Amino acid sequence: MVGFFRSGNLASRVFDRQFLSPRPGATVNTVRQFYENLVPSYTIYDIDCPDYSFRKFTDDGKYLVAFSRNHQDLIVYRPIWLTFSCHEECDAHDLPANAERFESFFKQLYSISLASSNEYICEDFFLYMEGHQYGLFATSTARSNESSVTEGAIHGVPSIEKITFYLVRLEDGAILDEKAFCNDFINLAHSIGAYLYEDLVCIVSLRYQTIHVLQIRDSGSLVEVRRIGAFCREDDELFLYSHGQAAQGSSFLPGIKQRLLSFIFHKTWNEEPDQALRVQHLKKKFYFHFQDYVDLIIWKVQFLDRHHLFIKFGSVNGRVTRSTDQNLAFFAVYNMETTEIVSLYQNSSEELYSLFEHYYDHFHANPQNSLHEKFISSNPNSVHALDQLRTIKSKASSPSQLFSAIDRHRHCTEHPIKFISVRQPNVVKFKIKPGSDSGASDSRGKRISSLFHPFFPLALSIQQTNMQPTVVNVHFRR
Repeated sequence: MVGFFRSGNLASRVFDRQFLSPRPGATVNTVRQFYENLVPSYTIYDIDCPDYSFRKFTDDGKYLVAFSRNHQDLIVYRPIWLTFSCHEECDAHDLPANAERFESFFKQLYSISLASSNEYICEDFFLYMEGHQYGLFATSTARSNESSVTEGAIHGVPSIEKITFYLVRLEDGAILDEKAFCNDFINLAHSIGAYLYEDLVCIVSLRYQTIHVLQIRDSGSLVEVRRIGAFCREDDELFLYSHGQAAQGSSFLPGIKQRLLSFIFHKTWNEEPDQALRVQHLKKKFYFHFQDYVDLIIWKVQFLDRHHLFIKFGSVNGRVTRSTDQNLAFFAVYNMETTEIVSLYQNSSEELYSLFEHYYDHFHANPQNSLHEKFISSNPNSVHALDQLRTIKSKASSPSQLFSAIDRHRHCTEHPIKFISVRQPNVVKFKIKPGSDSGASDSRGKRISSLFHPFFPLALSIQQTNMQPTVVNVHFRR
């Protein structure tokens, strides 16, 4: 019992960490438990703050990314800690007047213009390369639903005149390189249309059904190293032209679609061992749905490792929205080196859910190989996160839903966010109350979200109301 209650004391935890050695292999979990004592303990409501749109903390916690309200400028802050001195015990004193200012917690490093007059920064899009502290941002012109018919373009997918990706060094705001796509459509919302893995970025052109694989060089340049879509190998187009079989119009299916159909055919063929029944099985399972398979288009792509892509195929009738996770879809594992599809799952597959449950970190929108990753709770390393995931699955309204790992703001309600001790589940350590300190409960027209620092006991709750300045509350450990 003494050990049980001592674990709730921060000073005791510090001494235990200093003098006691954890069991072999348990170092990370031991350090993770230390954060049970490091929760916010104080809130400053409606802090004096610039009227910016705050996006997120970088995964290493070094930067806070924000955008101007006109979606033209990028503003980057460095988190600092509120410091002040007292003649007596500081805990007995109110905070000084400068604590009410945003600059007491965050130092602005710079503000740079990314978008031109007819372009806007997509505030939902941001990828971070921790090793070099590079940030990838995107701007675009207005979206047009009345796009002209272009060879190779998918009918029904809108067009954007220009989409530009900028590689920015967050340390000083230098724009290192840019990559533009014209008369195309890339789903920038929640970074759906792009994925970062180590130094590789894959960008999905929905309009032309092409996967662009870029490499971020150490020098800060963006180099396209692979293009997958109509052709899968670098010399496929040259081979067709040299043999007088250049693709014209719709005489050929795209290379990636050929790989998909080939995999489905062989899978269906091998399902029926009886030669006499195999043809009927193919007619029922493959040829009957052949046109449905042909009509599938690529909606989303991510890396599993440097050689394998996880590709989401969905119906061409699916709407281009901020989230495409609710539609019936197929997921394929594609080997870029062999240009073969290794496996295929429907999004209601229990096997796919099991893989997601046990290897969640590989499905995350921006996987890291940093020291901070192992301290973040996820299904593989936390029984509590795993139990929460299984609870959500049991309450899912449809068996066809696949849990999403999209990187987006988690909008919260008027209800407080509670910090509860794992060892003492009835003890609330701290509450984060969104909104203002007035206690008003009218939530009409409000968007409330929270940004948490990756490892400091520091969080921002942000309330946005139509035609009103942003209300920002700072929650920190005093």
